[in-house]
Amino acid sequence: MKINLSRKWPLAALTLGLGLAVSGVQAQHINAGALGSGQLYFQNVSGFVNSSGFVITNREITLLQGAPALTSPGLFEVSGLSFTALGATSNALHNSSPFAASLGAFVELRLETVLSGPAGGIFSFWDHDAITSPTYSLGVGASGTSLIELSDATLGAGTVGGDPYGHLHGRRYAVDLPGDYVVGFRLVDTSVNGLGGSPIQTPSDLYLLTFHAVPEPSVIALGAMGAIAFGFATRRPRNNTVK
Repeated sequence: MKINLSRKWPLAALTLGLGLAVSGVQAQHINAGALGSGQLYFQNVSGFVNSSGFVITNREITLLQGAPALTSPGLFEVSGLSFTALGATSNALHNSSPFAASLGAFVELRLETVLSGPAGGIFSFWDHDAITSPTYSLGVGASGTSLIELSDATLGAGTVGGDPYGHLHGRRYAVDLPGDYVVGFRLVDTSVNGLGGSPIQTPSDLYLLTFHAVPEPSVIALGAMGAIAFGFATRRPRNNTVK
């Protein structure tokens, strides 16, 4: 059955390409905030649209430096992508932002759908303490309600008057088959600090991110490419001999 996106989900203007085109990419942040006391949204959305040419490297998981090793060979993961929640106050950790959610809000990212991808493919989220199995996973074509905390509860986020700020590290997003995965996320406020115990902020539109997973060349292929390159570099044209 064909899904009419315009009816089922209001779509936000965010499409993020995650591919194998760039290596050694610095951490990239997508910052969650709110339109006053209303709807949640990604404040720096314009920096992550396809037209910007922004690409993050996916690579086959073997050993992750500075974090627990994932022991599921064959997966493709991206670790340089970080969703954050902007802070409403200033302290030693962060500055205040006029685009932050309201004090008392608790911002989370809902993994809502894997709209398209290779048949049988699975998208997964690995929290900082996930080692041998993912925290959440969702197959291509499926819908879900799993929540990823962006606000930091250890700093008081979600309490009455608490700053919604959060910048949590060590998270990874992975897929198990090469190809393009269109994944839908939505920002939600799960606090109970609004009127009558309701959330303060309303949910965001649905944001569609494209994760592009391409297998890395094998060691044998890389060796062959190196040998060819070395051969060209050492070849000397006869008519260029110096007497």
